[in-house]
Amino acid sequence: MGGNVIRIANQKYRYFKSRDIDGKVKTVTIKRDALGDIYLYFSCETNENEVLTRTGESVGFDFGLKIFLTGSERKNIISPLFFKQNAKLIVKANRNLSRKQKASNNRQKARLNLARLHKKVTNMRRDFHWKTAQYLTGKYALISIENLNLKAMQKRFGRKISDLGFADFVNKLKYETQKAGSNVVEVGNFFPSSQLCSNCGYQNKELKELRIREWTCPKCGKHHDRDLNAAINIKKEGERIFFSRK
Repeated sequence: MGGNVIRIANQKYRYFKSRDIDGKVKTVTIKRDALGDIYLYFSCETNENEVLTRTGESVGFDFGLKIFLTGSERKNIISPLFFKQNAKLIVKANRNLSRKQKASNNRQKARLNLARLHKKVTNMRRDFHWKTAQYLTGKYALISIENLNLKAMQKRFGRKISDLGFADFVNKLKYETQKAGSNVVEVGNFFPSSQLCSNCGYQNKELKELRIREWTCPKCGKHHDRDLNAAINIKKEGERIFFSRK
């Protein structure tokens, strides 16, 4: 239907378009969230211009729990832990929900209040990811990151990994690089980025504990910050992988 109105099961709904529909609509997916809000996802066939690979700066990033991305150029990106920011409100809303009588109107109101808080956290995280991805792809032509075993990390560090949402961020980063002509290279998770001396290449196999944040190379004497050193090594390995494909 026209005029930003769609009919679903003989019911008309007026919707807001977050962006203009470009191309021929092939499919429409309808989803309803926990708040009852309905979302329309249009899959369209378009004629897109080829985006040429651009030249420019290269950077490597090490993903961390305290610092979201440690950059090889000494420019770090801190992630607000959005769930942690709102944890007290969420705990309070959970307790309030548990006190309400089942099937009552008050329980329904409490359930919606909790759902709003979770949606707020999701939207804050998504906005941070998109803006960060757009900034990085606008600044760098080649971005090297680690291909992390996030399931194993989640078992070890729990909710904090979910709060950072690194996998979702990487997907957004790849999407933005396709539009900007930049490139993302994922370095294998078995690459010893933290153990290698970025100055001379010596591998310190004793450096396995995450609590060790600084170390000095026994071969060349270079003193390293663990995350910065890893980011520099990821950049070098990413460049090696990228140019070996040429």
